[in-house]
Parts: sequence; structure tokens; C-alpha cells
Amino acid sequence: MQNEKKDKNKRTIAYVEEVFRQIQEKPDVTDIMILNSKGNPIKTTMEMSAAIQYAGLYEILRDKVTMGLQKIDPKDDITMLRVRTTTNETLIVPDGKITVVAIQKARDRYHNE
Repeated sequence: MQNEKKDKNKRTIAYVEEVFRQIQEKPDVTDIMILNSKGNPIKTTMEMSAAIQYAGLYEILRDKVTMGLQKIDPKDDITMLRVRTTTNETLIVPDGKITVVAIQKARDRYHNE
């Protein structure tokens, strides 16, 4: 049983590493944060103090959107939250055990910049 628990942790770490690697390969990604189920950053490209601060803000945003969504349709769950400003786009993807936050340059893919 002890070995099964260790193997599960290794798979989880490997999963986090693979998700992080795949996101880093995407064009225009400037920062990445992976949060554990408690909302704490476990892997990030940011300075840890900034990551902790932003993680708290993103968790609040996600919680507020979830509450609003539940009022509209209680059966509906968030699979991704996309917030776009004029310069950045933040993608928040909750995934059971982890939440992935990717920040990328906002680009209009339909027009040349």
C-alpha cells in the first residue's frame, strides 16, 4: 500500500511537469502557475512571492465566477475561465487536483498586428 501511494505521487509530479512543459511550448505564453488543490503555487515561472499573491486573486475570481454560474445553471461547471485585457489574456483551468493558470500576450489572431 505504501508503494502505491508513492507511485501515485510520482505520477502526479510527472503530470504537473508534463502540463507545465506543454504550456511553455505554446507561443506568447509569458507566465505559468500550477496551483494545488488548496490554491498554493506548486510550480511557476514567477517569483514565488508574486505567485502566492496572484494565486489568491485568481482563486477568488474563480470562486466568484463559480458562484455566479451556479445561480444561472446549477448543473454547469467551469472547465476554463478566460479573462482578457488589452495586453494580456489569462486562462484558468481547474482540474480536480490542480488549477493551471497561463498568462499570455493578448493577440488578435484574425488581423495582423
